[in-house]
Amino acid sequence: GMAAMELDELKKARDYLETAEYLEFSSPRLYATLVEINKTVDNLSKEINALESYREKYPDEEKINAMTVRLFETYLESEQWEKATEIWPEIESQAQSDAELLAGYLTVNKNLENDALCNKLSDQILELDPDNTIALEWNAKRYFWEAEDVYVKEMKDYKNNRTTSQYDRLLNKLDEVYPTFEKSLDYFLKLYEVDPKPKYAEYIGNIYKRLQEEDKADHYYEKAE
Repeated sequence: GMAAMELDELKKARDYLETAEYLEFSSPRLYATLVEINKTVDNLSKEINALESYREKYPDEEKINAMTVRLFETYLESEQWEKATEIWPEIESQAQSDAELLAGYLTVNKNLENDALCNKLSDQILELDPDNTIALEWNAKRYFWEAEDVYVKEMKDYKNNRTTSQYDRLLNKLDEVYPTFEKSLDYFLKLYEVDPKPKYAEYIGNIYKRLQEEDKADHYYEKAE
């Protein structure tokens, strides 16, 4: 199997190495090579199996950290969110200076609806990488919906109760939500600069509409079509 690997005959190499494993031969090199082969041929399930076997059988080998990082990435790719959180503590210290790993963990926690942790992670990621689209999108939507929910509620309350006191409350709330809309806008404009997707243009248009800047809103609505 290793000889076939040297000759770049990946299918033959995998067949021999899997046979060796079936016959109860085991070594760190065997599993590391199976990981490499399955990653190359894009067989994610077999790559995960090889990574899990390496981690289970050889937790003290020198490559264990790299294998654990890759296993986290494969759990992310396969949307196995709970498994990703289980192994996160093993790579957490390394990830503190790695925006890509932190962004992966943000994605995991977004899907697990751990919003408070996502808020913390997004700010941490943007300190390391100001152009990180995952963190930019999280913060942009986070502040948009924080403002939008209040805006819609207060407008509805005033529509249902058109009193002077309710109007004063509306004005006070608008004074609070407009800066939050502007904060969201800053993130969306940066995000749109990095990755000009129509859905981001639509959010920008919506924000400008809330801020009563109709010309700018129409400009971005056109880009959203």
